[in-house]
Amino acid sequence: MGGNGLVSWILAVVGSLFVAVLAVRGFGHWMKKEWGALITHMIGGAVVAVMIFTPTQAVNILKFIGAKIATVFTG
Repeated sequence: MGGNGLVSWILAVVGSLFVAVLAVRGFGHWMKKEWGALITHMIGGAVVAVMIFTPTQAVNILKFIGAKIATVFTG
């Protein structure tokens, strides 16, 4: 995905918006002392951030996980 400049630009914009929303929501959870929600939000945010900022690596990870799940069910 690195060859297309438009895709890189769109991923940069989406990633920046995602980080801004994550920071605002995380700050809100922190101020309300909602620790469980804050931790869950951060873990989910980390997973989504990997998908946004490294899409090729994310696809490889998902293929690996899918292959492992398939071998569990097919034997």
